[in-house]
Amino acid sequence: MQPEYEKLCMYCEHAAPTYEPDKMLCSKRGIVSCSYKCSRFVYDPLKRIPRRVKKLTLEEKEEI
Repeated sequence: MQPEYEKLCMYCEHAAPTYEPDKMLCSKRGIVSCSYKCSRFVYDPLKRIPRRVKKLTLEEKEEI
């Protein structure tokens, strides 16, 4: 079974955001890209931004 997340630096416990939106500061590797992948990846669920739930329109509510 595949996990719901990708093993990217932006979701890793060892990484912190920098002033550049496409860079992360990794405590193991230094400054890396947000899409960088390494073998020391540890998933941090608090860094994940959940998808927004689509709000129903009035017409859709009447159908339910």
